[in-house]
Amino acid sequence: MTLPPVAPETFDQFLARLEEGHAAGSYDGAPAPWFAQIVGALFDGQDAAAATGWARRIHGELVRLGGGVPFSVVHDWHAGTVAPLLAEAAVRRGDDAGAQEAVRALHVRAAAGERVGADEWEAALGAALAEVYRHAYAYDEAFATASADAHAYAMANDYGERKAAEFADGYAKLSTDANARSYAAANALATARAAAAAYASADARAYAETYPFASVRAYVLALADRDGDDGDAEGRDERRREACARLADGLADSLGRAAAA
Repeated sequence: MTLPPVAPETFDQFLARLEEGHAAGSYDGAPAPWFAQIVGALFDGQDAAAATGWARRIHGELVRLGGGVPFSVVHDWHAGTVAPLLAEAAVRRGDDAGAQEAVRALHVRAAAGERVGADEWEAALGAALAEVYRHAYAYDEAFATASADAHAYAMANDYGERKAAEFADGYAKLSTDANARSYAAANALATARAAAAAYASADARAYAETYPFASVRAYVLALADRDGDDGDAEGRDERRREACARLADGLADSLGRAAAA
């Protein structure tokens, strides 16, 4: 005998859970933790009014679906929103968008029901995520901190102002470049391998264990990255909110295309 699904919680309850930072996937006996993570990250990254309106849309789709979120939504979202936005950002920066397009092509195939092997996923994700994490790294902030520390050291050791400034700039560039490369390589390696296994097996639990909320935050940072920000924190924050809103709208679109089980 199949038990009927538990009635979805009200929108007020759903919104309260999001605002409190708790997992949002509590609609039936088999919630999707990966979806809860992504929804929470996207909710937090938007303006309050926009986030509330978006949450209402997500809630409505979850009610329609009876609370269940098929794994196909992961592929639909990445194929239709995430990868295209990352490719668009690459073109804007003058980079090659090929790595992002390659990942998009795999998600298109998976969304159509084709089983893509883990090795193929890992190869494509490794290249694409290295770019994502490279641009997600807080380079300007890290450079400023390294430069300030190096300048203080130089002045304390009687370098003189001109030599101290030269030393600080050189040290900051060398150390920040190295740290950014290490950050990108390490995160891409770990995430690509774990995500590849989850995608290849369409394993929702395994995907949740890749911490997709952290990937969402990396996408937002990478999409908002601009060379030569010159400390423009306000502009950077606005670009991050805009990127988050575009990712959020795309997720709602993907959820709307999902069929109820």
